[in-house]
Amino acid sequence: MAEPEAQQRYLRYPIQLPLLYKPTGPTPVRAGMGWTHNLSKAGACVELAERLQPGMPLELLLQTAHGSIEVEAQVVWTGEPAPAGGGIFHGMVFTRVAPAQEQILGDLLRTSEAHVRHAGVRLTSEIAVTCQRKGEAGPPLHGSTGDLSRAGLLLRLPEAIPPGTALEVTLHIAGERLTAEGTVVWVDPPEARRRREPIRHGFRFATLGLFLAALP
Repeated sequence: MAEPEAQQRYLRYPIQLPLLYKPTGPTPVRAGMGWTHNLSKAGACVELAERLQPGMPLELLLQTAHGSIEVEAQVVWTGEPAPAGGGIFHGMVFTRVAPAQEQILGDLLRTSEAHVRHAGVRLTSEIAVTCQRKGEAGPPLHGSTGDLSRAGLLLRLPEAIPPGTALEVTLHIAGERLTAEGTVVWVDPPEARRRREPIRHGFRFATLGLFLAALP
């Protein structure tokens, strides 16, 4: 892959995709989740909930509508927080991309869909989740996501949760537990539900969809 100083020779596309990052060296930083701000063959500008130090090596897992892209990367710069309560911008260079993953990345960049993947677009993504009502004890509900956006999730759960209920949602992905807080904003009415199928809920993040890894 290209050296950091050569990244500007690659076109960057305004593609916003959720990503999981995991430090690969000895560091107190936990795994977490963020969003790409733009993307190229050599690297990305990403938005994360916490500030990482330049030089930190990471594993990135980019979530796309056609599967995941795994790359090794390194933080090359850290910027200012995004407006409207967003995360902190980071510049990253890809240090290793397997040939098969590089092909998927190239296909993503070449598609016209990639050029218009803005923050409001909902990405189909089925991820196992557990949900806990805030401030209440008891066993969590187990379900899955139907799609994911910067604003929230489509949740599929075994029972109906009333709109206005505050939840803590934990996503189980790539061996990590990633948590976010938010509120149920709608639930399928009884006439729209199907027997023996999960009930759909709209879940809105309390912040802009930035996750931190849950404590062990």
